[in-house]
Amino acid sequence: MLKKLLKYDWKSVSLLLLILHGILLVYTLIGRLGIAFGLSGAGDTMVSSVTTMYGIVYVLFIFAIVVATYVYLAIRFQKNLFSDEGYLTHTLPVSPTKLIWSKMLVAWAWIAIDLVCVIVSVFLLVLFKETSGSIGDLFHEFIAIFTGGYGTQNQIFMIILLLSMIAQLFGFYTTLALFSMCLGSLFKTHKILGAIVTFFGINTIFSLISTILMFVVPAWSPVTYETNGLTGSQQNELFLCYLALYLVCSVIFFLGSRYILSKKLNLE
Repeated sequence: MLKKLLKYDWKSVSLLLLILHGILLVYTLIGRLGIAFGLSGAGDTMVSSVTTMYGIVYVLFIFAIVVATYVYLAIRFQKNLFSDEGYLTHTLPVSPTKLIWSKMLVAWAWIAIDLVCVIVSVFLLVLFKETSGSIGDLFHEFIAIFTGGYGTQNQIFMIILLLSMIAQLFGFYTTLALFSMCLGSLFKTHKILGAIVTFFGINTIFSLISTILMFVVPAWSPVTYETNGLTGSQQNELFLCYLALYLVCSVIFFLGSRYILSKKLNLE
């Protein structure tokens, strides 16, 4: 049954998202042609101005695409679980756990596609014969850090940092969005507003806890960082703590969502 849910959820969100990311790639190709024209030396002043404007719009467009992907997934899943469509969804012979996993797996897939599209877009935009050397050097330097070329301490730090970012993006924010929708459904009125307030409220509380934690532990304090700087081991400890917090919160949000869908479901 989970496969059928995944198929339905995938179809329900993919058309619009495919169109959005297709527009991103087309916009990137247009920018690449403009940059290539500028590199050829034709119309230097005008092309420089247009390229600058394009760059600003491009960055805003990338940001908009990433945010739109998250928002659209949240809206679509909220409708599927808690709107009139939810009456049909919750009559299916499937457990709340499978409903949550279906939503999360589709969200993870589209977040990954979103990241790949953004990376491909950036490379298409900036990778020219004139820039290939610098980009190649940055790539080799990046690989060298992960393979220990800059020391074991830096290697461990980059691995922990990457894992922390993955846990934040795929775990914390995805489960928080689902949990916020579930909590919002408990509101008698303004359920969507309740979900939005819950999302930003919990995120703010988490940020406060993280900040307090940094000041409570002397080795991680900004005061220590400003005076002595953080050692490699202290950096690793700090981001390991963040990684643990993201994972713990993700589990709590998942279990909270399952509890609400199982025991406190409210479709009124």
